[in-house]
Amino acid sequence: MGLLKFLLVAIAILWLVRMIVRLVFPFAMRKMAEKVMSNAQQQYQNGNPYQQQAHRRTRPDGKVHIDYVPPQQAKKGAKNAGEFVEFEEIKSAK
Repeated sequence: MGLLKFLLVAIAILWLVRMIVRLVFPFAMRKMAEKVMSNAQQQYQNGNPYQQQAHRRTRPDGKVHIDYVPPQQAKKGAKNAGEFVEFEEIKSAK
């Protein structure tokens, strides 16, 4: 008798949760979509900062401007590599 009562209560609770989710989920999705659309619209109205930078950086033809020059590193070679050690391969007899 206890098992039957437990199963009926569990089924009733799951059915109620299912009905509540069916009612709340569309409302929550609609609110989320409205929020995303308003954020996108606000960002569009304010102007995209990346597009403004790209527009500002345009240079007339023939003008070259270098923003970054990497530092020169010392050439790596035999002079700076250190001491070389010669070795021989020893073959083991089987």
